[in-house]
Amino acid sequence: MRFSRILFPLALAPLALAAPEARPNASPEAAAGLLEDLPEILNGVQGLLTKENLDKLDTILDGAAKLLAPKNIDVLNDILGNAHSLLTKSFVDNTTTLIGDATPLLSDVSKLLGGVLGSL
Repeated sequence: MRFSRILFPLALAPLALAAPEARPNASPEAAAGLLEDLPEILNGVQGLLTKENLDKLDTILDGAAKLLAPKNIDVLNDILGNAHSLLTKSFVDNTTTLIGDATPLLSDVSKLLGGVLGSL
């Protein structure tokens, strides 16, 4: 639960950033309205900070940290470079055509195999 110490301030950050500039002529009524809404806002934030959600976030961040470890960066760059060179427009178009042409054949082969297996 080491991220819970980080999450709570992060969850409240949007509230702090909601009005970045001070309003010199702000009316007391506007401030009172915001203060009246504060308990409802905090209840909404509290609903997001359940143990289950924090555990899920902890799992996601641990996985991301392992994936983005310095030893994996070169591997990831290689994978992305290979994918970029392989997935050209021509390759994607040809593969799409091939899949479109093979789909009816698979249906026919399935029927053929069903008939052969049924006759056994």
